Amino acid sequence: MIVEVSTLDDKRLDAYARLTEAQLRSKLEPERALFIAESGKVIERALAGGMEPLSLLMEEKWRAPMQPIIDEVAARWGEGVPVFVAPHDELAKLTGFELTRGALGAFRRPALPSVADVVAGARRIAVLEDITNHTNVGAIFRSAAALGVDAVLVTPACYDPLYRRAVRVSMGTVFQVPWTRIGTADVGESAISVDARAADARAVDGRAADAEGADAVGEGIADVAGVHAVAARATGAGVADAHAPASRAAGVGGWAVKGVHTADAHAAGAGLRATDAGGWAVEGVPLLHELGFKTAAMALSDESVPLDDPALNAEERLAIVLGTEGDGLARDTIARCDYTVRIPMARGVDSLNVAAASAVAFWQLRARA
Repeated sequence: MIVEVSTLDDKRLDAYARLTEAQLRSKLEPERALFIAESGKVIERALAGGMEPLSLLMEEKWRAPMQPIIDEVAARWGEGVPVFVAPHDELAKLTGFELTRGALGAFRRPALPSVADVVAGARRIAVLEDITNHTNVGAIFRSAAALGVDAVLVTPACYDPLYRRAVRVSMGTVFQVPWTRIGTADVGESAISVDARAADARAVDGRAADAEGADAVGEGIADVAGVHAVAARATGAGVADAHAPASRAAGVGGWAVKGVHTADAHAAGAGLRATDAGGWAVEGVPLLHELGFKTAAMALSDESVPLDDPALNAEERLAIVLGTEGDGLARDTIARCDYTVRIPMARGVDSLNVAAASAVAFWQLRARA
């Protein structure tokens, strides 16, 4: 159903123009929770992934190129799904609109399946531990889709894969790779309610809460979902910077800053988080073992094996565990995993961006026939 609107002030466009990410997630009413997909390609993949559209928004010049998608929505969900068409000058007021290639879609957030359902039949899965950067989350999903990873599990404090930027960076592959949360008893709820509760979600005056410090600026969002329960005692905006240098440690209560606990991390670049606190891994790793997976923690340690280790590559079912940048995986997580794995590197480089490292690991550890 085509609906022409002349201004973003139209209340029917609240999901696109005014609601923050926290409001879209609607943790108090998960059945009303939404997410936004940007660009025709991402919308197409969301539809192919079974996501339910609630509305579309585009400028007039994109109406013809988007007609196949408009027709598909009408055929599958009826003529009642509005397709809002607005002037370019109005849509250009939306932060980041030029990145959307002229079209956006509002979709209902799906309920999370159980871990057992998501990994049924899988041979290679990824576990994202507390990754607090939406760009990295999206990039890892894109690599997972491209390189044959069968499913992704995200810990309670990992940033939301359905956050607008994560969806955009993934190019919609977040709808192609099955995923759910691990390490929480609340599986089955709306996909964001667990994420929000893990950080005691606080929207803070529109200030960005991404580890990059600017991810949500302009969208009026303070998404603190990536602040781990054992690591977040931040002040001000309620956010701890995962990349904080040692000089800032006193101001970020709770973060074990990389390089401070050298006895635990071995070196500033070791990628180990110095914490004894048990997190998702207390129940999550045994669950993966119960489901038939060996676990491989990507981290540097004295006991690590190279990525091309024959025994590692021969595992029939393998969970590849990746940690947030800066702090890396929790020490407790590493201790519980079957393998600690490193990527051999040259020229004195000891680490890669987690998204880049995931792609290398996914390719090397892909399931062989």
